[in-house]
Amino acid sequence: MNYCAATGLLHEGGKVVGLSCEDRETGQSYQIQARCVINATGVWVDEFRQKDGAATGRAVQSMVAPSQGVHVVVDREFLPADHALLVPKTADGRVLFAVPWLGKLILGTTDTPRQDLAREPQAFKEEVEFILRESACYLSRAPIRADVKSIWVGLRPLVRPPDDEGGNTKGLSREHTVLVSRSGLVSVTGGKWTTYRAMAEDVLEKCFEASLLDRVDSGVTTNLRLVGADGPMSGRPKISDAPGLHSYGSEQALVQSLPGAQRQLGGGLSEAMVRFAARHEYARTVEDVLARRSRLLFLDARLAGSLASEVGAILQQEIGVDPQVAAFSGLARRYLDLPD
Repeated sequence: MNYCAATGLLHEGGKVVGLSCEDRETGQSYQIQARCVINATGVWVDEFRQKDGAATGRAVQSMVAPSQGVHVVVDREFLPADHALLVPKTADGRVLFAVPWLGKLILGTTDTPRQDLAREPQAFKEEVEFILRESACYLSRAPIRADVKSIWVGLRPLVRPPDDEGGNTKGLSREHTVLVSRSGLVSVTGGKWTTYRAMAEDVLEKCFEASLLDRVDSGVTTNLRLVGADGPMSGRPKISDAPGLHSYGSEQALVQSLPGAQRQLGGGLSEAMVRFAARHEYARTVEDVLARRSRLLFLDARLAGSLASEVGAILQQEIGVDPQVAAFSGLARRYLDLPD
């Protein structure tokens, strides 16, 4: 079930036994029973910890200090290499990186405390100025505002020490934390994308220790090939390669078998790839296709916006529901909106 919101926790005898959920497309509500409930909701992790505490009569102290990080995307010509660049200390002591990614170059990032937890947070002017100014010292030429293909912001769920009441997130640890409440709710927060596997292993270990799950042997996923992993047709694409059919690994033949395999829409996306996203990857909206199943919105927001209507028409054929073209067009404009 896609677009399903977790609206609350179910408790019996002071223990978490499942979730109440709502299908956001139909409005239908569900109750899902579970031996183990893992709260891995990022910067919103305290919301469910508070719900758990309220249901069991316990006060819960917030553990997350949200921090905003800005990413600016430019063309690869600014750093024509496959290796990333890390500047450990810029003019004001902050870190700067330039990472080749899917045919473009990501410049970042910043570290700004943020409390409003917006779904689509906006960059601040000084953050963009910092990234452009400092990266100009190291790239083949100085990027200017007109060179920006997309700008996007992430919220880090940094773990706040119990006695910390300050607003400076730069000194907070990027390590993850796993807590098991008295009711059995397992909460994980902090960490980074690059440590996701260690985070998952630590979460499972806590679940085993609390007898919420039956213990299994460690390392069972070490040699497990994921769906779409590299296959005989795919070779070994690099993360710096522009998107294309090679991105689908062992599923390339399936993509090519769908209608529109030879019709290129732009940005490495074909009509068949949109149909594949609808039929095999649960895509429901234009945003699903252009931001989540592909990453075009993050690579070139103007191009992504120009494809919205065409992608929406294909989705309409495939699934027959509103693909939300107008909403995505507005979102694409925001990913081009540099603060004045």
